[in-house]
Parts: sequence; structure tokens; C-alpha cells
Amino acid sequence: MRRVAALAVLPLVAAAACSGGGLPEGLKVAGVVGRQPTVTIPASAPSGKLKVDTLRKGKGSAVTDGDLVVADYVGYRWNGGDHKLVASSYEAGRPAIFPYGRLVTGLNKALEGQRPGGRVLAVIPPSQGYGSSGYAPWQIGAADSMVFVLDVIATYHNGASAQGRSLPQTDGALPQVTAGSTPTMKIPSTAPPNRLRVKTIIEGAGPPVQAHQLVVFHDLGQIWRTGKVFESTRARGRPDSAVAGAGQMIKGWDKAVVGQRVGSRVLVVIPPKDGYGAKGHAASGIEKDDTLAFVIDVLAAY
Repeated sequence: MRRVAALAVLPLVAAAACSGGGLPEGLKVAGVVGRQPTVTIPASAPSGKLKVDTLRKGKGSAVTDGDLVVADYVGYRWNGGDHKLVASSYEAGRPAIFPYGRLVTGLNKALEGQRPGGRVLAVIPPSQGYGSSGYAPWQIGAADSMVFVLDVIATYHNGASAQGRSLPQTDGALPQVTAGSTPTMKIPSTAPPNRLRVKTIIEGAGPPVQAHQLVVFHDLGQIWRTGKVFESTRARGRPDSAVAGAGQMIKGWDKAVVGQRVGSRVLVVIPPKDGYGAKGHAASGIEKDDTLAFVIDVLAAY
């Protein structure tokens, strides 16, 4: 369960009609997919219409509803008076997460049907971007269009799950986790452990997760005292993401994930001191000094 949001989700605005046609004259993108592109933006004002162009077609599974898209990108502000690079995953040093269906309308339309390995260019007018409110963190005003170039790295569907070697569950003092792509967890009717317990249920074959990597995951969280499910990425309809070991998640979750191999399924029992402690989390039904149990599928790390 999150302590703070991992990455800001771009706010959704009302949809406007999509306009096709060619890209603005003088707008150019140079460079190879996977490296920061060079974008040339003309001095003329944008047309105010959505323009999308697939610069390179990818392969594999196309982006569809419920997908979490991992992509590198650059984003520019463009209003005719000037243009400026306002965001770059290349400069940040890690790709970004785009929860398809929850983005501004123009980005949703740009990513629709894209495939890993592809590059797409989108010119997004305010009506399909941030609207009259703009977006202060990127210095985008009410009249500013955005220019995005996105290199799609991977897509993760809601049905994604751990892949690897199953390991025996022999400790009766720990919850038992069912097999399959949608695991469930049965918590024993005994007192919980008083320390953090981490048990690998499926051992993945990928590299170990390093601190400060961006992790894509599915998880299921239950309260030991009641068995109540308070967290489920699958129930929300898509995988989630967090930067491991960066304090974006509760301490026990962070400790458990760092060092796990990509592809693994991990059972984690989190005592209060590594969870929500004496304060609890009332909105989730977590009371003072509750112990929590998680099943985490580590789908990817970047």
C-alpha cells in the first residue's frame, strides 16, 4: 500500500474530437528509438488540433484498456511565442509509467494501439491536454499545446503475473498462498509474527530488484486481524508501479521487494513498526498496531 504516490497520473480532461491530417510543417523528430530524440519545433503557432503520427511501429502486444505502459519520453510546451522542453525521462534516468485510460485525452489517443519498440509523436492542444487550468509543474499555460515523443518499452496487462519456479510453503505460522495468475491468501488463526517475514512463493529468473529502480507489480494486501482485503491491484484493473526503496511504499513493502528477482511472487508479513504503526490507516480499515500480509508479483524493474 502506498505511503505517497509513485508517479503523478496526468489528469483527465473532457474529450474533444480527434482531427487527423498531416503534422505541422517544420515539426521534425530525429534520432533512434531508445535514445533521447532531437525535436525541431517551428516558430509558427500550433493549429489547435490533435495530431498523432507513429514514427516507428513496434511489435508485440498492442496497448489496450487496463494496460500499464512503460515508456521513455520527451515533452515540450508549444504556443507559437516559444517552445521549451519541460519533461524528459531520459534526463530523469528512468522510464515513466503511463496508466492507459487515465491520462489526458490526447496522450490516451496517442498511445492507443501502440506496441513495444515503437515511437509515436503527438501534438496535443489544450482541449485534449490540461485545458484552461494548464499544468504548473511543467509551466504549461491555458493556451499551450504539448509536443510528446514517446518510445514504448513495454505494456503490462491486468492478467500479468509472476513466472518462475514454485517453492514449497511449509511454514504453518505464515499465510498460505494459492497458485495461479490471481492468487488468494489464507491467514492462519494464530498470533502474527512480531518481525518482518519474507517468503518467496515463486522464484523468478530475472535480475534482482535494486534500490531506486522503478518496479512494476501486482499485489494483494490483507489485514491479519480480520483477513480483510484492503489492497488489490487486480481489483483496480491494472498493475501498479513504485520506485523501490524510495519511501513511496510502507517500509516493510520496500524492504521485501528490494533484492527480489523479477518474475517472483513474494509473501510478506509486515509488523506494525514496518507498516502503519500506532496511527493505522482508517480509510483502509487498518487499526492501531495491525499486522499486514501481502502477496507481491514483481513483474518488471527499470
